[in-house]
Amino acid sequence: MKKLFLALILNLLLIGCNKDVPELSFDELNIEQVSELNCNPEEENCTFIGIKIPWAMGKDTRSNLLNSHIKNHIIKLIDYQDDKDFPSLENLAQTFIDDYEDSAKEFPEYNIPWEAFVDGEITYKSEKVISIRFNLALFTGGAHGYTSVSYLNFDPETGRFLSNNDLFNEEFKKYAETRFREKNEIPENESINSTGFFFEDDKFQLPQNIGFLSNKVILRYNAYEIASYSDGNIQMEFKMEEAKKYIKIL
Repeated sequence: MKKLFLALILNLLLIGCNKDVPELSFDELNIEQVSELNCNPEEENCTFIGIKIPWAMGKDTRSNLLNSHIKNHIIKLIDYQDDKDFPSLENLAQTFIDDYEDSAKEFPEYNIPWEAFVDGEITYKSEKVISIRFNLALFTGGAHGYTSVSYLNFDPETGRFLSNNDLFNEEFKKYAETRFREKNEIPENESINSTGFFFEDDKFQLPQNIGFLSNKVILRYNAYEIASYSDGNIQMEFKMEEAKKYIKIL
């Protein structure tokens, strides 16, 4: 009887372990704030911040962890001062407006409306990875604004952020460098910076931002990462079929 009982317990444990993890559910988080100071709506000349991003709707640890990564990423994108602690994205938006108004009152002769907008979109979703792209447009005065495209990749089962090392094997970096040199006409026997790039220590590095589409892998270097602002953003696209052998999770 004891052996039968142990067998039943073992079967129940195996069933529990094999139970499918519920699919993550997302909704759109939409935050908008407009300053009334020096605002001319008819000319669309107002300081504005908008955040429109995917947001996991569950109350479980997995959803909370994923949302925490998204929140911290948005804060990093917009926090031009990098010295404040924001408990929420709503607080970030209000602080952006408050900082503009303080600056406009202190330096009225330099008053130019600020703008910050982040638009997020899920570009790839499978049992192994969720890839989210974030488009940023930011202007807080100066000669020009700043735009960027960034990606975050997550494990759908745990909500854990997936780094490049989690996603790709060691051969992927060599493959990407070969393709980078071909695209930018950098001879194999010459320095990676020989044509004007400025990779750190003169060694090729994968970008921080790598994302997935249904049929492509995107490698994105934003302005200032490996080239000057005037050179703009640098992007490489690999067909999923050719990149698949380097991807650990597929």
